[in-house]
Amino acid sequence: MHHPMLVIVEGEGRLAAILRPVAEQHSWVLHEPRKTASCLRLLRRGGPAVLVIKAGRDLEREVGLLDEVCRLHPGVATVFVGDTDHPALAGLAWDLGADYVLFPPQPRERLPEIVAGLMNPNGDRPSA
Repeated sequence: MHHPMLVIVEGEGRLAAILRPVAEQHSWVLHEPRKTASCLRLLRRGGPAVLVIKAGRDLEREVGLLDEVCRLHPGVATVFVGDTDHPALAGLAWDLGADYVLFPPQPRERLPEIVAGLMNPNGDRPSA
């Protein structure tokens, strides 16, 4: 059996800093791949996983990764996070299959609770 895996794709490490304590508390393996291929290789391993993608400087890559993971790895829960209120981008993330989209005015401090809910084997999902 694989340990639950938390995969965070972002540029600056802020989300990882927020999520590291909850990952340690639950003994989840935390990965911060810098390349799309590395991220996909990690997710191919199987087992419970949550992928957190930060909308940043390369939206084409980030949205493309979300789309690919939702299509190829439907068992991986996905969270798409943005810094600014952007209804069109948030809507696109939902349409592509994100399990949760966290954009302002939702507080970033909810992220550990959201990820824990998605990682929960009972299937309890946080509500938007």
